[in-house]
Amino acid sequence: MRREEILGRMGMALPVHKQVRVIVTSDVSNEADDPFAIAHHLLTPLFDVRGIIAGHYESKAPGSCETMERSYQALLELLKEMEIDDVPALRGCIAPLRDEKDAPDSEGVEFLIEEALRQDERPLYVAAQGTLTDVAAALNRCPEAGEHMTVVWIGGGPYPQGCGEFNLMQDIAAARVVFASGTGLWQIPVNVYGRAETTMAELALRVRPCGTAGRYLYRQLEEYNLSTDEPGGLRKGENWTLGDSPAVAALLQNEWRGNFHMEKAPYIDDRMNYLPDPDGKQIRVYDSIDVRMLLEDLFSKLALCYR
Repeated sequence: MRREEILGRMGMALPVHKQVRVIVTSDVSNEADDPFAIAHHLLTPLFDVRGIIAGHYESKAPGSCETMERSYQALLELLKEMEIDDVPALRGCIAPLRDEKDAPDSEGVEFLIEEALRQDERPLYVAAQGTLTDVAAALNRCPEAGEHMTVVWIGGGPYPQGCGEFNLMQDIAAARVVFASGTGLWQIPVNVYGRAETTMAELALRVRPCGTAGRYLYRQLEEYNLSTDEPGGLRKGENWTLGDSPAVAALLQNEWRGNFHMEKAPYIDDRMNYLPDPDGKQIRVYDSIDVRMLLEDLFSKLALCYR
């Protein structure tokens, strides 16, 4: 089924001239919040989701080079459960960059470059909810592409010091490339994305009843919750952090809220600390998100489209 048909179930008239292009990059099978964020992007009519790139999370399985493929297969399963068959699913890079000059190729890298260079007056945002490997590889292969996109990255430690953080840990070299590049960058660090917290009871009430899509989202989260995999203390068994979803909020909410600040992009050292870079570009760093708007928007769209 076409995504447009699913969105039509909401019965909402929206200003088409406000639409933006979005490419999502995600380590889909790494943790259970990724599918929720992807679903939210797909159910947002003002986002023209051009494609979704499956990312690796190789620091969790060093040298295996299998995590990207697991993400890709999980992405295909999610699209099937959401009954959407016209949004491109693409394979990303299989491993982190070897250094800041590395420029591996992948379907996702080529897609990023092509979409950035395509003639379209609408702005292009890359919602990166995981490693920045594919974005950095695209920028290394074609620096011009960076002039035509804004990266919205879920990752990095709190300012001003920084710290070890999972998405940054996947590819520090890639983060350095993006931070030093000419592309626009909106960063949502861990102290902010970690606030997108909900509970299993709320998800059982608001998500699980929403057709095959809702049942799938809840089931895969429940299975992960019952596993022994522990994502850095972000949950206690009956709560969950939808940490990848704040990229949606950043693109939806009004900018006059004043919930971000501008500062020079730091240099990221090997311990993932932020060091001053006098030549750093100005980047947007989020200080908060509207959790109520974010969660209610997701729940409402799932109910309108699948209940």
